Amino acid sequence: MKIIKIVKRILFGTQEIIWFFVHGIEDWLYPYCDRPVEYLNDYYDDDSADEINFLKIQMESANERIQRLQNEMLHVQSTVDTLTDKRKITIKSKNESK
Repeated sequence: MKIIKIVKRILFGTQEIIWFFVHGIEDWLYPYCDRPVEYLNDYYDDDSADEINFLKIQMESANERIQRLQNEMLHVQSTVDTLTDKRKITIKSKNESK
């Protein structure tokens, strides 16, 4: 058991050293801490607004279709209920005549 604990400690230490170097490479490759983020937002503002408007239009269109389908389903359901009621009445009247 002591050997396993020693191996785990060595592996953990190795993992920390590798993480330290990877973190340094990450900071070197992606140096965003010295650049303000607002600069990027100003550059992409027009494209983002166009995309947001497009998505809003798509959502409104989808909501209109859903609303229309719901209305049609309610109409179909009421028609089916009416036909079912008429069928029950005709079945009852046939059974009573026998």
